[in-house]
Amino acid sequence: MKLRLLAFTLIISLPSLAQNPSPVSACDLSNLPAATPIRILQGSGPIPYSFACGVRGSGTCIAGKLDPGLLVIAGPEKSGWTCVSDGDATFGWVPTSRLASVPSNPRIPLSQWIGWWHRGKPTPGVKNDLLLITRGKSPGALNVSGRAYWYGLGDDVHFGQVNVEAAPVGPYLHLVEGDDLNSCVLDLKYDLAKQTIAAHDNARCGGMNVRFWGVWTRFSPSSRALPR
Repeated sequence: MKLRLLAFTLIISLPSLAQNPSPVSACDLSNLPAATPIRILQGSGPIPYSFACGVRGSGTCIAGKLDPGLLVIAGPEKSGWTCVSDGDATFGWVPTSRLASVPSNPRIPLSQWIGWWHRGKPTPGVKNDLLLITRGKSPGALNVSGRAYWYGLGDDVHFGQVNVEAAPVGPYLHLVEGDDLNSCVLDLKYDLAKQTIAAHDNARCGGMNVRFWGVWTRFSPSSRALPR
C-alpha cells in the first residue's frame, strides 16, 4: 500500500513541476523607451535567471538566481519567460509567472521621504555618504541627490553621485539617471515601520567600488556636516 501511494503521488506531481526551458536567444532591452514600466519579482524563493545568452557560444546562457522583491524593467515575453534587466547592467530571462506589478500600497506621503539621509554612523575626518530628497518639479515627484564614497589605501578615494527625479509607487522609488547601458539605476524602498530607506543600485553610479546599497536613516545635519 505504501509503494502504491508513493507512485500515485509522483504521478500527480509531475505536471506541476513541468516548466518550459528558458530561451537561449539574446535578451536585450537597451532600446526600450525610458517610460517602460517596472515590475517586481515575486514569490517565496530564488527566481531562475538565464542571462548573458550567446556570450559563451550560440545557444547557451549563464544560469543564475534573483531574489524576490527586486525591481526590474520587463521587456519581451517568450514561451513563458520574460526578458528583464536585473538592475546590475545585465539582461536575462525570468519566468513570467514570477513578475508582478509594483504594489501601490502602502502609500508613503511625499513628506515622509523628504529630508537628509545618511548611511551608517558618521566617521569624523572623512566625507560621509549623504542623500537629500526634495520635492521634484513634476507633480507627485521627488528629486534625489547625493554622494557616496569608497576609501581605499592611503589617499585612494572614489566617489559616486546621483541627481535625478522620479515619482514613487507605493513604498518604492525607482531612479534612472542616463539613457543608455551605463545609466545609474537606484532603487529605494521606504520602511514605514522603521522610518528608514533601503537602497539597491546597479554599481554604475560612480567610481569603482562605490555603492549606495544599504539602509539609510534620516538626520538633521549641522552646517559642518553638509557637503561643500
